[in-house]
Amino acid sequence: MTAQHASGRGVATAAVRELCRLAAARHGLRTLRAAASHQNVASRKVLTKAGFAPAGPADPAHLGGKAGTWYQRDLMLEPRR
Repeated sequence: MTAQHASGRGVATAAVRELCRLAAARHGLRTLRAAASHQNVASRKVLTKAGFAPAGPADPAHLGGKAGTWYQRDLMLEPRR
């Protein structure tokens, strides 16, 4: 979670993009997945801006009992900015 004064300024998106870069460069990962609840609009927006695409429904057990979606990003492709 980012501080409220940084909200809407791209801080979380930049952090997720950097995490993706490090996952590929340092750890050789090719794909990352993340889940966000349907209610968490901000997280869904950050994931989409960072190059993640919806990949199917997430089990509510993975999201504190809330319905949601899995997002996936292929780290071998450069995301759109």
